[in-house]
Amino acid sequence: MKKNSTPIDLQSFSKTALPHLEAILKANSGVLERLRRQLVLDVSAGKSLFVFGSGHSAILPLELYHRAGGPSFLIPLVADHLLPTAGPPVVRLFERIPGAAQFLLDRAQPRAGEMIWLVSQSGINSAGVDLALEANQRGLRTVAFTSVTHSQGVPARHPSGKKLFEICSEVVDWGGVVGDAAIEISPTVSVGPLSSLSGVFLAHSLLSAVVADLNQLGIFCSYTSVNTPQGEQRNKKIEEGAKLRDPLLR
Repeated sequence: MKKNSTPIDLQSFSKTALPHLEAILKANSGVLERLRRQLVLDVSAGKSLFVFGSGHSAILPLELYHRAGGPSFLIPLVADHLLPTAGPPVVRLFERIPGAAQFLLDRAQPRAGEMIWLVSQSGINSAGVDLALEANQRGLRTVAFTSVTHSQGVPARHPSGKKLFEICSEVVDWGGVVGDAAIEISPTVSVGPLSSLSGVFLAHSLLSAVVADLNQLGIFCSYTSVNTPQGEQRNKKIEEGAKLRDPLLR
């Protein structure tokens, strides 16, 4: 995608983002269908899905977790020191330290053969890469949600020299540009980041299909808004099964 240097108005972001979303859904249709089939098999067999992100990439696991219309089989791997609310200096420090997120696997206890999504726009920070390497060692099915364009355009930070898209079993490439911000407003300044929007769009596209498939099989795993009649009561029934694996529900 080329950056846009035309005058910016309230429609500029939509003119960039909407075609981008259509393009990445089409470009990732093959991998998304594979993940769809695998997740249906996994959940039918009692397996969970784990999602990790740090910094702004933590928006995706938080967005997907225990929400109206979201799946009960998804477990977020997030830590306070890796969230934007910890403050940029703190997140920058821990994102770049190998092993800084591995304790999340120990807490969640994913089983060999289960799927983990590792979310990162650049795919270069040591904490995420190290977590992916550890997940591979534990026999998990690793999936990178990343921008291959950005990742290829910057140097790796992990001691191995590897980047996320190079070590995961599957790659969901949300495209975009190096630096994420896609709308150029001057030769040195760009606005309009696409990564969070892209990740949420692709993830909900996939999980909506998975939950619908499972519903057809008689596996009911979608949460309802607690701000609707009977929503909270329905969710508590689903949570009874989900809390067997989800440490945040205990």
